Amino acid sequence: MKTKIIHSLSRLLRQGLSPVKLSLVIALGITLSIFPVLGTTTLICTFVSLIFNLNLPAMQLANYAAFPLQVILFFPFLKLGETVSKGSLDPLSKVQLISAFDEGFFYAIEKLSHYLIVACLGWALAITPIFCILYFFLCTILKKYESFLVRLNISQ
Repeated sequence: MKTKIIHSLSRLLRQGLSPVKLSLVIALGITLSIFPVLGTTTLICTFVSLIFNLNLPAMQLANYAAFPLQVILFFPFLKLGETVSKGSLDPLSKVQLISAFDEGFFYAIEKLSHYLIVACLGWALAITPIFCILYFFLCTILKKYESFLVRLNISQ
């Protein structure tokens, strides 16, 4: 899997994406993919990619790769939203969350609307630092990777 990821990144770099632009697309794809409403991130990433003329395949790759984080980070976002809003909701388990979405998207929205709104508030507060950290980390890594390709005469 490591080889496939490196090979995919290499192809994207050789298709004209600079390390800075690729870092932006991947960081944005991951940041949007952790939006706490399951089933919406593909559309959100597509919309953002088209509006800002970003590389859609790279953004969707980041979106799909980060999907497990969406479920894992729902509860920290919910806790952050509860803390900021000074509200308190009944405890919600991961099983309840996933089973509500298994019943259907609109059913889950109806049943979990209060939780989703509070989790979205937590996400909105956390995305700027998450994006910045991811972007600068990826920029550093991809710039080093690009110079490695240049030394090997692989990149254009």
